[in-house]
Amino acid sequence: MSKKLITNKQHTILTLLLIFRFLNSKQIQQFLNHKDHRRINSWLKDLTDKEYVERDFKPIYGNLTKPAVFNLSHTGRKYIRETYEDVSRKYLTKLREDNTRSKGFKIKCQILADFYLAFFSEDIKKNLEDIKDYLLNGTEFENDKLQFFTSLFYEDIGWILLPRLKPDGYMHQVIKGKTVYSIVYVLDAYIPRLMLRYFLKNIFTSLEEEYWENDDIQNLQIYVICPNNMVIIYLRRALKPYFERYYGKTLLFHFATRNQIYKKLKTKSEKTGWITVSSEDEED
Repeated sequence: MSKKLITNKQHTILTLLLIFRFLNSKQIQQFLNHKDHRRINSWLKDLTDKEYVERDFKPIYGNLTKPAVFNLSHTGRKYIRETYEDVSRKYLTKLREDNTRSKGFKIKCQILADFYLAFFSEDIKKNLEDIKDYLLNGTEFENDKLQFFTSLFYEDIGWILLPRLKPDGYMHQVIKGKTVYSIVYVLDAYIPRLMLRYFLKNIFTSLEEEYWENDDIQNLQIYVICPNNMVIIYLRRALKPYFERYYGKTLLFHFATRNQIYKKLKTKSEKTGWITVSSEDEED
């Protein structure tokens, strides 16, 4: 099959789908910072017709305003392999099964994108250009800049805890020679308490078993996006015995609900309302 020509904007859309896996049309419009949704829909329709992307649209009870969700198709993944030759083959292999992913997984990907849009919107154009450069030339950390990565980049980053903790997102910032490591989790909507306990146990077991506390580490921050406030209350209570036995570098948990992230994105408010719990609090 001959290669079908696409525009620079469409190339950016395919790159975004590589990074986040599932995005809806409104999110793509926000990433591209484009005012005309009809133009976005035209690009997406063209990509769908050329079989670069797969489109999922299932209106609920006749609700036609619900945005369609997109992910890379076989042709789209082939385009990515040819464009970014060094992209993780292991990651691309996972994408082969994306057309069979659950609704919950697709929503999780979109929530992670909302998190990015809410906290990195000011420099989004430059950040996208930087990400494209990382895909072509390798990941590069910049002093003082807060950088965000999805699992697409984990192999290249090579931080020892990423394979164990398996976060949905990773943030890296160097401040005056000290590194702040931050990881992001999006919890499932109906996650049972047993899985919440395992979630915390896996984090603290990984911190105990892996040597990660180098001298250049300032602290480790864990952002947890929860489906509701009841989950936050439970996790805060469950954290206490773990903190009582923890003696490592400063560890901070930040909790917020999905609605709080969405509200920040929609209203462009400076405040999110994160609830923060620190390992240092238990030492006082």
